[in-house]
Amino acid sequence: MKARFVFFNIRSIISITLLLMISPGMWAQNPALLSGKLVEEDGKTPVSFANVVLYQLPDSVLLHGITSDVDGKFQLTIPKSGSVFVKISNVGFEPVFIMPDSIMSFELGIIPMQEAGILLSTLFVEGERIKGITEGEKAVYFVNRKSIEASNTGMDIINLIPGAYVDFQQNISINGRSRVLIFVNGAERDSRYIQQLRADQIDRVEIINNPSSRFMAEADAVINIILAERERGFSGMAYIEAPISRNEVYSHPTASLAYNTRNLHLYSAYNGAFSFFDVVQSYDRRVENLGNIHSEQITRQRSKSQTFHQGLEYAISPSTLLHAYVAAGSFSEEHNGNISVTKNESAPWVAMRDENDKNRSLTSALFLQHQFGEKEENRLTLDFTHSRLRGENILRFTNAEDDESFVNHIQPSQRIYNLRTDYQKKAGTSSMINTGFQFQSTQLENGHQDDFGFANMVSAAYTSISWQKSAFDMEAGLRAEYFNIEIANQDQKTSSTNLLPNVRMGYRWNEKHAARIFLRSSMIYPMFHQLNNFEAFADPFTMTRGNQGLQPYRFNSSNLEHIWSNGNLMLITAAFVEQRTNIINTLHTVSETGIMEVSFANLGDVYQYGLQSTGALNLGKRISLNHSVRLFNTFSKGHDTNLFPSRNKFAIETGFSGVMAFEHDFFLTLRFRYLSPVNDVQSDFFSGPLYFIAAEKQLSGGIKLGLTSGLPMARNFTYFGLDTRGENFHQRSTGKIQMSAIPLWFTMSYSLQKGKTKNKGSKTVDSGLHFNKRGF
Repeated sequence: MKARFVFFNIRSIISITLLLMISPGMWAQNPALLSGKLVEEDGKTPVSFANVVLYQLPDSVLLHGITSDVDGKFQLTIPKSGSVFVKISNVGFEPVFIMPDSIMSFELGIIPMQEAGILLSTLFVEGERIKGITEGEKAVYFVNRKSIEASNTGMDIINLIPGAYVDFQQNISINGRSRVLIFVNGAERDSRYIQQLRADQIDRVEIINNPSSRFMAEADAVINIILAERERGFSGMAYIEAPISRNEVYSHPTASLAYNTRNLHLYSAYNGAFSFFDVVQSYDRRVENLGNIHSEQITRQRSKSQTFHQGLEYAISPSTLLHAYVAAGSFSEEHNGNISVTKNESAPWVAMRDENDKNRSLTSALFLQHQFGEKEENRLTLDFTHSRLRGENILRFTNAEDDESFVNHIQPSQRIYNLRTDYQKKAGTSSMINTGFQFQSTQLENGHQDDFGFANMVSAAYTSISWQKSAFDMEAGLRAEYFNIEIANQDQKTSSTNLLPNVRMGYRWNEKHAARIFLRSSMIYPMFHQLNNFEAFADPFTMTRGNQGLQPYRFNSSNLEHIWSNGNLMLITAAFVEQRTNIINTLHTVSETGIMEVSFANLGDVYQYGLQSTGALNLGKRISLNHSVRLFNTFSKGHDTNLFPSRNKFAIETGFSGVMAFEHDFFLTLRFRYLSPVNDVQSDFFSGPLYFIAAEKQLSGGIKLGLTSGLPMARNFTYFGLDTRGENFHQRSTGKIQMSAIPLWFTMSYSLQKGKTKNKGSKTVDSGLHFNKRGF
C-alpha cells in the first residue's frame, strides 16, 4: 500500500509539472521566430550575451527580451502582426535598433555591432542586465551592478546565487547538497580561491544541479565561475572584518594584487578565516535497563585558517593558454573547555578538555587549454592538481579528582593527485562531442598508527554527445568509472567498475518558457574519516571509530524542470525523485557494558521525492531578490528491518537573499536559510534558522564601509542536531553557538585599479575560457 502511495505521489507531481509547462504554450497566438547572429566589426568575433529586447509601438512598451548565446546567435519570438521594434545592446558596443520596415525576413543573418567610443567606466548599461538564462545543463546567473556594489569578495557573490548556501565555515552547498565541485574559468579550484576573488572580477556564475558524465560521479552539483574581462595594469583589493564584541569573532580578511598585460596575468593573494565562539555540545541518552546519561560540554571554539595564493596565467599563443597556481595554507580547529557527564543520579564525571590541532596544506595546479583552428568549439583541456596535507591532533580529557586522562592522538597525512582531460569537438552544425578521462589517487596515513594505511584510486573514461536543433536540445553521456581501495594489513581489495549513464532533454517553445528533464546515475565513495578505524573516546560512555569495510553506494536521480525567464526574472521549478541504494550512514549501537559506539555502515536505502523552486528577480534598479525552496518527503528503509524499520518524514528547506540599493551608494543585504528535520536510516538531523543582515556605504576612492550582524536577537544558533533511536536506546544531541543579543562585525574594503581596458579580441583563447561554451 505504501509503495502504491509513493508511486501515486510521484505520478501526480510529474503530471502537475507537465501541465504547468505546457499551458503557457497553449496561449501563444501566431508567433514567429526572429533570428540572427551578432558579430564585432571584424565580421568574425561573436558578441556573446548581448541584450535583445522586443518593444511595441507606438508607446515603446517592453514586451520581453533574451540574450544572445556564446556564439552571438539569438532567436526572439515576435508576433506576425503588430508594430514592434528590437533593440540590441551590450557593454562596450553601440546599440543596434531594428525597426519594423527593416524586418523583411525572420532570418536577419549576420548583424555587426560597433564598439562604443567611450570609456567602460562611464557606461551604466550593466544595471539593465537580465538576471539569468539556462543553457544546456546549466543555469547561468549574471552578476549585475547592484550585486557587485553590495559585495566585497567572490564568496559574497555566491551567497546571492539562488540555491547556494555558505555556512559558518565557508563550506558551499547547492540546494542542500554538499559535494560541490568548484571551477573558475574551467579550472578546478576550491572555496578558498573564491574567497580571494574580488566581487567585480566575476561576470557570471553557472550552476549545474545535475552534472553530466564529464564530472566525477560523486559530485552532487557544480559551480563554474566565469571571470569578467580583465583590465591591463595593476588591480587589487583589501578587505577586513573586525568584530565589535569579543563573544563572537568571525572574520575573513582578504588581500590581493594582480598585474595584467595583453598576454600575461600575475596575481598574489591572501585570505584568512577566524571564528571564535562559545559552544555548548550536549546529549541526553536513555538506555533500557541502564538508565539515563546526560552530557554537557562547554568550550571555546577557536578556528583559524590562512592561505597564500600565487598564480600565473600566460597566453602562449592566440589559441593556447597556460595557468599555473600554488596555494599554501595552515588551519586548526580547537575546542577547549570543560565537560560534565552524569549517569542516573550519581555524581557527575567532570573533566577538562584540552585540544591541540595543527594542519598544513600545499596545493599546486596546472591548467592548459588549446583551441584548434578558428572554431572555438574545438579545444583540448588538461587540468592537473596535486594536494598535500599533514596534521596533528591531540585531544585530552583530564579528570581533576582522580587524575584520570583519556588521550586521542592522530597524525593524518594525505596526498591527492587529480588529472582531468577533456576534448570538445563540434560535429556538423548542431552537434557537440565531449570525451576524455580522469584519474584521481588518494593516499592516507596516520603517523600515530602504523597499521593504518588507505589508498583509493578512481579512474574514469567518458563520452557525451549534445545536439541542438531549433527549439529542441538534448545530451546523452556515459561514464565508466573504476574504483579501488587498498587498506593496510588487509589482503582483500575492494574494487568495482560502474557504468553511469546520464540523459538530458530540453524544449523551448518561446523566449519565456522552456522545459528540461534529467536522468542521472552516480556513485558515492566512503571518505577518510569514515574508513579510519582508530578508536577515540569522547567521554567515558561514548566511543567513535570508522569502518574499513564500507562499500560505495549508488545514487540515481531524475528531475523535470520548467524554466520561466522574462528579462529581470528567472524562475526554475522542478519535480524530482532521488534514490540512494546501500547508503553510508552513521551507526549508533550500545554495547553490553553500556558504551555508545558510533561508527559508519551501509545501513539501507533512502528515497526522496518532492518539488523545488529557485528564482532570481530584479525589481527595477533598486532591489534584487533570490529564493530557493525544496518541499520533499524522505522514505528510509534499513537492511535489517527489525533494527531499522521503514520511516517517512516530510521536510522543507528554504533560502532567501536580497539586495536593496538606496540613494548615495548605500546598500542593504539580507540572507536567510532554514532546514527542517530530515531523516536517514537511523537518525533525524536538523539545524536552526540562520540569517544575516549587512549595511554598506560606498565612499570615494574605492573605499567601502559596513556593518554586519548575524542572528540578531536569537541568542544561540543550533548548527547541529541529531535525534537517534536504536534497539534499546534513544539519544538527542545538539551543538549550539552562544551569541550576543546583537552581534556586530565592522567591515571595510579598498579596491585598486590602475590601468586601461584590455583590447577586445587580443587573444582568441579568451573566448574559449571566459565564455566556455558547453562544458569545461
